[in-house]
Amino acid sequence: MPKTTTPPISSMQVELLETHKLYHGFFQLFRYRLRYQRFDGHMSQEVTLEALERGDAVAVLAYDPHTDLVGLIQQFRIGPHLRENQGWCWEIVAGSCRSEEAYSKVAEREVAEEAGWSIQTLRHILTYYLSPSGSTERIHLFLALFDSQIPPQGGGGLLCEAEDIHPQILPFPDAWTMVENGSIHSGTAILALQWLAMHRAKLQHGDY
Repeated sequence: MPKTTTPPISSMQVELLETHKLYHGFFQLFRYRLRYQRFDGHMSQEVTLEALERGDAVAVLAYDPHTDLVGLIQQFRIGPHLRENQGWCWEIVAGSCRSEEAYSKVAEREVAEEAGWSIQTLRHILTYYLSPSGSTERIHLFLALFDSQIPPQGGGGLLCEAEDIHPQILPFPDAWTMVENGSIHSGTAILALQWLAMHRAKLQHGDY
């Protein structure tokens, strides 16, 4: 059987044939007609795909390495409410990016608005797509080292955006137990806490 040579991913082609906007509201929904290069080098048949345009967002894992405490928030979310009547979700601080705004500045702003914690150090951890099969949303995950002994200044979200956010500071073992027993079912929060489980010892020793 003859061998085929897989083309480099970076050089594989996409032919965008048509773009049609289906909906424009807080989100935008588009339908695309296209062909893409297959791994055997040939172009695919014409396919129609839909994508939710969400843009960029930040998420912030707040952690105090001196006390081993994690900052989480709770707020109402329509998706889990409609799916299983569990609308009040455990999450980490997060928010959408405005055009031309640095991701680190968005992270600082969201921590102030949603939780009011005192950030000492802010570092980018990673960037990922939340649901690449149907959304353009890209998440920039940050680590915020904070002093859990300083009382929050503000927080709770913005009334003009109908936010009602309840920040809470928990021991990491308690937060990890909530991941294991399914109490935390936000994918971003789970990913962030798994990252923290891997790097927690280094953070506590100031090595990260």
